[in-house]
Amino acid sequence: MNRNGSGDAEPREAPRAGASADLARGGAPIGYLLKCFPRLSETFILNEILELERQGLPLRIYSMNEPQEPVRHRLFSRVRSPISYLPFPLLAEAAAYLRAHLPLLLRHPLRYLATLASVLASFDRDLLERFVQAGEVARLARRDGVRHLHAGFVHFPGSVAWLVHRLTGLPFSLATHARDLALSKPSLLRRKVAAARLVLTCNGYNVPALEALAGPGGTARLRHIYHGADLERFRFEPCGLADPPLVLAVGRLVEKKGIDDLVSACALLRDRGRRFQCRIIAGSRDRWNEIEAQIRALRLESAVLLDGPLDQEEVRGWYREASVFALPCRLGSDGDRDGVPNVLVEAAASGVPIVSTPVSGIPELVRDGETGLVVPPRDPSALASAIERLLESPELRARLREGARALVEERFDLRRNGAFVARELLGAADPGSSPARLELETVAS
Repeated sequence: MNRNGSGDAEPREAPRAGASADLARGGAPIGYLLKCFPRLSETFILNEILELERQGLPLRIYSMNEPQEPVRHRLFSRVRSPISYLPFPLLAEAAAYLRAHLPLLLRHPLRYLATLASVLASFDRDLLERFVQAGEVARLARRDGVRHLHAGFVHFPGSVAWLVHRLTGLPFSLATHARDLALSKPSLLRRKVAAARLVLTCNGYNVPALEALAGPGGTARLRHIYHGADLERFRFEPCGLADPPLVLAVGRLVEKKGIDDLVSACALLRDRGRRFQCRIIAGSRDRWNEIEAQIRALRLESAVLLDGPLDQEEVRGWYREASVFALPCRLGSDGDRDGVPNVLVEAAASGVPIVSTPVSGIPELVRDGETGLVVPPRDPSALASAIERLLESPELRARLREGARALVEERFDLRRNGAFVARELLGAADPGSSPARLELETVAS
């Protein structure tokens, strides 16, 4: 039984407004594999898929889970590629998965049994679940005539793509971001990177770790390319329209975003007599009660508003209202971290002066005194002082926002960077190309 309540074992196809068979004109499609699509917090994935489609790349999207979020970006309606959701939960859909695995066993019994034995020998329950899902993805890829499989994240989707490759020989590529790389098991990650035809990473911070994983005999082609903003949608316009001046934050309320540090900084600003308002647009309900309780405990109800998830078009409106965009990211207690948060790119493109921290890839966008202000993580006092500097100085705000927009145009242009990704995926999909020895190419410098 699928999650939509049907008894059909076939994975549910998302109804696509404007789906068009003429995508096939670009040749055999590339499979784009994700854990969940669409997700409100992963606008960079949605943007990339839309740009790849605009570049003429035929795609088939495979999602391991179906989204359950109450809000969906209106931009999703522009996606033309067919989307298949894998049967879930695994045990309830065991018959469907068995039907997918049996042909693989019959076609390549030695390859199948060797892969299964390797998975069982790992004593890794997660990997065994990915093996089950890999059988269904292999079936879908064969059904759709997919010539190459691209995993949008290196962890769960990357494991499925790697196992599909082991079961069928289908070439695959990987994309790495932040949490998916930081929290992956190094031994398994090394095997995936070694087998991939292409590895894309969205920030330079990840490059040394990936080069070390590949080693001197690495076979993956490593490409560093930033996610971008659509500069036609995120225009450089007047901002700071709200009165009192608005400090804006957008992001999930998870630990790594440091939203509790921003709330503490707001209490300091109030105590210093600073006139301001703060709006926190939460990308999810994680820790909502905790942050709400902190706002009440600090008696900030009149100054700090905690808002629920919003569509990207609504967020764009708040960029125009804001005088400061603050996102005090930090390293999570479990090792989780950000790369270059997409909301920072959007704010920079829109002309909102930024305050953030030097965590992971953030300094590649936010350069202290040039494109924003950088403060230490977990330091509400320093954060409050940086926000105060921006609120006090129109000249500083003007200089930083101009510098940030220039950097976005140079390195974070979705159109140019999407064309680079499309070219690399087509190169990896070419059956005549063989993976070269590890080489780093970047369009980010």
